[in-house]
Amino acid sequence: MTTFRFPSTREVNSLPLAERPVRFSVACNFDPELFDALDGQPVYEVYGKLTRDFFGGGRPSFYLPQVDKAGLEKTVQDAHRRGLEFNYLLNSSSMNNVEFTTKGQRELNALLEWLCEAQVDSVTVSNLFFLRLIKKRYPQLKVRISAHRETDNARKARFWEDNGADCIVISETTIHREWAVLRAMREAVKVDLSLIVNNWCRQDCAIASNHAVLLSNASREGAQHFPLDYCSVYCNAWRLEEPVNYVRANWIRPEDIRHYVDLGYTNFKIVERNTPTALLGLRVRAYAQGRYDGNLLDLVQNYAYPRSTFTKRDEAAFSVRRMAKYFLKPREVNLLRFRDIVRWGKSLSMLYPREGDNPVYVDNRALDGFLDHFRNGFSCEDKDCEACRYCHRYAEKSVTFDAAWRRQMTAEFDSLLDTLHDGTLWESYGRTLWREAKGWLKGKAERVVRRPGSGGAAVPNMAGRTFGGRGVAPAETPCAHPRPTGKVSVGNEGPSPQALCQAVKEVPFQPPVVPPCASGCPSADNCAEAHA
Repeated sequence: MTTFRFPSTREVNSLPLAERPVRFSVACNFDPELFDALDGQPVYEVYGKLTRDFFGGGRPSFYLPQVDKAGLEKTVQDAHRRGLEFNYLLNSSSMNNVEFTTKGQRELNALLEWLCEAQVDSVTVSNLFFLRLIKKRYPQLKVRISAHRETDNARKARFWEDNGADCIVISETTIHREWAVLRAMREAVKVDLSLIVNNWCRQDCAIASNHAVLLSNASREGAQHFPLDYCSVYCNAWRLEEPVNYVRANWIRPEDIRHYVDLGYTNFKIVERNTPTALLGLRVRAYAQGRYDGNLLDLVQNYAYPRSTFTKRDEAAFSVRRMAKYFLKPREVNLLRFRDIVRWGKSLSMLYPREGDNPVYVDNRALDGFLDHFRNGFSCEDKDCEACRYCHRYAEKSVTFDAAWRRQMTAEFDSLLDTLHDGTLWESYGRTLWREAKGWLKGKAERVVRRPGSGGAAVPNMAGRTFGGRGVAPAETPCAHPRPTGKVSVGNEGPSPQALCQAVKEVPFQPPVVPPCASGCPSADNCAEAHA
C-alpha cells in the first residue's frame, strides 16, 4: 500500500503557504472497501458522522450510510492504520436551541467524550458556541468551521481564526470564482482554508441558509418529522428550466485545481457521503491527477449514481425498507399523495439507482478555458447574469439533455411542486379519495407540459424576465442540441469507474507546489502585478 504522510492540521497552520502540501479531505461512506479505493492518493483525512445523533449535521439521515458507534470507532481505527485522520461532523445549522439547555449540554459532553475516546482527530461545527466550548473543554480536538457558515470574505475568515478555528471550509455557494476575494482571504489568515471542489449548488444561492437548516433538522434524533428536501426539489427543477445553472454552479474542475494552488489554497474537500465507493474513488483520482475526460456530472452530481457501481450495501441504502423507515409517516403527510414523490424520485434517480446512461451530459472538455475569464479579474458580484451571459454561452457548448426525459421531468416537477404549493400533500385522506373518484368519473385531465426555458412551476415568472426594459427570456429551449457521438457517462452503459481509474493508475501524483515569492507575497498568482 502507498500512503502519503501529511503534517497534521495544526502543523500545516505553522508552515509558510509555499511549503503546505496539496491534499484532499474525502467523504466517508463507511464502506470497508473505501480505504483500498483511496490507496496511493493524496488524501489526508476522511470525514463523516453517525447516521443520527442528538444534534444532527449537514445531511439528512435518509441520505447517509447506516453506521452506529461501533462501526464509526472501527472506521477511525482503520483510518489511523492507513495514516489518515478522521473528522466528525457536528455541523448542524439548527438545533432548536437545545444546546443551551441542561439536557443539551449533557448530551454534548457525552458525545464529545465518546469522540475523544474513539480518537477522532477533529470536529466540524457550524456555530461559534460549539467552537469556543470545544476549545475550552476538549482542547485535544481540532475544530473546523463548516461551509454552511458561508465564510466568503477576509473579515469572516479573521473572525473564525481569532476565535481559535484550526481550519475553515469556504462557502460552497459564493466565491469559488471571485479571484480577488479568494486572494484577500488567503492573505488575511494563517489558518488552513479548505475548498469544496465538487459541490454543484447554484451560485449565490438565495436559499442556501434555509437549506442548511432543513437538512440539519432531518438528521437529528427524535426531531426529523417528514424529511422532504424541498430546496433540492426546487433547485433541480430550476436546472431544467435554466440549464446555465449546471455551469455557473460553484464546482472546481480537476484541471483548475492548480490555479487555486497558485493562490495559496492547498486543502481540497471531496463530497458526498452517499457516493458508492467505486465512484468516490474515481472522483478522488480525477482531482488528484488534475484531469477528467467525460461528463462533469460524474464528479459533482450528488444523486443518479449508476446501478453498476452499487454493492449490496449500497442497494440496501436505496431499499423500499429504508424509504419506509424515513418517509412512511401517515399522520404527517397524506401517503396517497406521497406517490408523486416516489414517481419523481424514480424518474430523477434521486431515491433510486440510475438505470442506463445519465440523461444530462456536461462535457468537461468543452469547459476548458472557462475559468480564465475569472482569473483575469472578472467578478460576478456586481453583475447581472442576463447582462453578461458568459456562463450561458459555455452552457450551450457543454450541456446536453435527453429531450424526451427532459419533457417528462419538467411535467413531473410541475406536478410535484404544484402538489406541495397547493397543499394537497397534506390534505385529508377522505378529500383525496373524493378528488380521485371525481377525476375518474370525469376522465383524467391532460397534464399541461410547460416548455423548458419558458418558466415552469419552479420559476413561473421567468418568461416575463427583463433587463434594461427588454425581454430576456430565451426564445428557444436552451441546450436543445444533440449530444456529441460517443459521449457517455461513467457506469451502466459507459466505462466503469474501475476501468477509468486503471487507465491513469500508472501516472504518479505530482503535488503542485506554490512557487515562492522573493518579496514575500503569499500568493504566486499574478505576483508580478501585485508588486508593480
